[in-house]
Amino acid sequence: MNRLSVALLVTALCAVFAVFAEPPAGKNWQLVFEDHFDYPDAQLDENWHAQNGPNGHILCSRWRENARVDDGILKLINRKEQRGGQDWTSASLWTKRRFKYGYFECRYKYAAATGTNNSFWLTTMHTAGKLPEGNKHFEIDINEGHYPDEININIHNWSDFWTDDAGKRRHHAWPKRVCLTPATTKTGQAPWEIVLDVPLRASKVRFSSRHPDRFHLRTLRVFPKLTGGEYPAVTSNAPLPDGLVDYARAATITASSGSNPDYAQYRLEHVIDGNIGTSWITPYDGEKFIELDFGAEREVGCVQFLTGWRDGDKGYVFFVEAFKVELWVDGAWREVAAQEPTPYVPAIDLSAEFHTYAMEWNEKELIFFFDGKEIDRRENDICHWEAPVYLSLAIARFAGQVTDAIDGTIMAVDYVKVWQEKPGE
Repeated sequence: MNRLSVALLVTALCAVFAVFAEPPAGKNWQLVFEDHFDYPDAQLDENWHAQNGPNGHILCSRWRENARVDDGILKLINRKEQRGGQDWTSASLWTKRRFKYGYFECRYKYAAATGTNNSFWLTTMHTAGKLPEGNKHFEIDINEGHYPDEININIHNWSDFWTDDAGKRRHHAWPKRVCLTPATTKTGQAPWEIVLDVPLRASKVRFSSRHPDRFHLRTLRVFPKLTGGEYPAVTSNAPLPDGLVDYARAATITASSGSNPDYAQYRLEHVIDGNIGTSWITPYDGEKFIELDFGAEREVGCVQFLTGWRDGDKGYVFFVEAFKVELWVDGAWREVAAQEPTPYVPAIDLSAEFHTYAMEWNEKELIFFFDGKEIDRRENDICHWEAPVYLSLAIARFAGQVTDAIDGTIMAVDYVKVWQEKPGE
């Protein structure tokens, strides 16, 4: 689904918040499981298991005490408290019953803070040992929702692994991010070319940004003044024209905010390797900056940089709006370009009202829905064994900036339903 389609979908849905969806027509569905949480809290344990322990891949431990049934709503609660060796607590539940194929639906509201991962998903139980021959351990993320307006669909293959260039063990995954705010609301651009009207003699260049999350910096180039012709396109990997020197290529990285520990293979030197196919991924928090030392004063006439990554025919996405470029001139930093971010105004706040997230899972396909409207469809290559339904709240940097605003926020669940096709009569 393209951005325009998403925008039209949001426009239609914003007027109708209280959506109760049903399985798509054309099949003989029967309701095989439902939970409306219309009972005392203690009864939750009759249908659901709860995690009680820490997590290495996120910032919170998760406990039954952080899940509470209250007035017909299941509340998964974030708390800033040290437990299980972690600084935050949250909750994760999964059904005692397992399912293979069907239509799965959950109606819930996001926790109202960035850094929260509001999830409705299924996964085979790894503790169950080997599956029957020919089956794979998998995970289907119907939605890993990120406040305020992101839906994240993902399929993980937990049976087959490979090792990347950094020696880190990896598994295959097929993600899709759906942002319900059209891209046109974001100002700025991914490639930047700053041509100085009057060249400056400088020995260093500094790129910095207060972007509130990690980002890709794909290239940083520094050229002398051109007396004729044009500088190469920022988004091109073509060799430089004869006689044109990129001072950054031979520079020394003298200071930086370091690389992201979760993406160590995206190294600092990628910024100056002349290849926009590689990149440096910054840390999550604070000011991100990189300084290049040319070793001597150079006449600088142009600075180029590129952030974000290319998403098919959409071009570059998730580029940085806030940045500053400075040159070291006469013993001081001189700003040559800067941009401040514009306030982000989401088209829809998925923490404000309940919405439905659903998936039809059959032998051939996985079809995903938001408020009854299809938003993704893909072939089912690996998901062919039974799995429980999970409801989880987590605190993670990949879900956005983590701040104290998370404390006390709630993922509120109205119901969970599962339909399956009736056997042939």
